[in-house]
Order: sequence, then structure tokens, then C-alpha cells
Amino acid sequence: MYNGKWGVNLMAAVILLSAFRISGEKDDWKLGEDKDGIKIYTKKSEQGKIRTSRAEMFLNVPPVRVVEALLDFNSYAKWFPSCMEAVILKRVSDKEFVSHLIYKTPWPLPNLDCVQRMVIDHQATNDTTFIRVKAEPDFIGPSGSCVRVKQMQDTWQIVAVNGGSMLTNTYYTDMGGIIPYWLANTQSVEIPYNIFHNMRDFIIKGKPKK
Repeated sequence: MYNGKWGVNLMAAVILLSAFRISGEKDDWKLGEDKDGIKIYTKKSEQGKIRTSRAEMFLNVPPVRVVEALLDFNSYAKWFPSCMEAVILKRVSDKEFVSHLIYKTPWPLPNLDCVQRMVIDHQATNDTTFIRVKAEPDFIGPSGSCVRVKQMQDTWQIVAVNGGSMLTNTYYTDMGGIIPYWLANTQSVEIPYNIFHNMRDFIIKGKPKK
């Protein structure tokens, strides 16, 4: 029979371990880049082997300019890294779209394509806009020789701050193993950095990506 003291000690140990686990979850993000006003963090993903990325940047334009850029699918090829083409497949409403993007990959890999649903949620109480994007790989059939992205989750948080916008983007994608996981993870900092850098140049200066 277990005595009361043993039970108390067990409960204390469980609480202590839980506290460590929660603390670990909070501190799981690791800073990968802090340059030109852009910060990139990564952490081990809950979905798979690819690391999740989080990018942060202040942009000296109102949130509506950022939202307009994200909704202007025809302009994606001008600033979104590796994007060759982006079109709207279905306009569900003014706040929900299904789009199709094609990405160029280095030879000899096949190009990628992604069908994604975008939902916009503006919260007037704190002047914050959330744009949530998720892959819907079965929405349309195959697109030529492109390999369809099966898993992708992307959340934009755009907060009005001091006449400008504080942007946070949390992103995860798994390209189905056509790129080795170790190689894909080496891009978990570079790609979100380039997205923010290109977006800033495009919105503020009208400069296309190099």
C-alpha cells in the first residue's frame, strides 16, 4: 500500500514535470536571423519533420496596404520567392479565396504547385487582421508535371501600431519528401526572410524580386 507521503511526492513531481514541459514549449522558438529589421525564429514542428518558421517585421504602412498585397495574387510572381504564377480559383466571399500557386525549383527537381484556401478575419477591437492559409491539395486535379504540396499552414497577423503595421507570419509546409528534410530545414530561415524582405521592397518601393 502506498502511503500519503508517497502520493504527495508523486503529485509534486508531476506538477514539476508539467511546469518544465510548458516552459519548454514557450521557449521552443530559436532565433535564426535578426537583420534589417526582420527577425526569423524556427522550432521543431508538431506536424512533421520540417521546422516551423516565424517571421516578424514592422512595416511603415497601414495594415490595409499589407492586406492588399497579400490579396493581389497577380503580383505574387513579382515578390514571392520562387513563385512563377498565382491565380484565384474560387472567390467564396470578400474574405475567403481559393488560389493556385506554381513554384520554380532548382534542376533536376520538378516544379511545385499548391492549392490553398485563404480566410481573412479582422478584429476591430484590437485593430488586428489574421489571414489564415491552408493547403487544399484535392481541390483541383494535377497541374502538368508539378508536384502538389500536400501540407501547408500559414498564418499572418497584422497589427496596427503607431501608424504602421507589425507583421508576424507563422509558416509550415511539407513538400512530400521530394526535397530531403535536412535540406528543406536549411531553408527554414532563408525563405521567410526573403518573403518579408521582398514584400517590404515591393510594398514600399515597388521593386520586384531579384
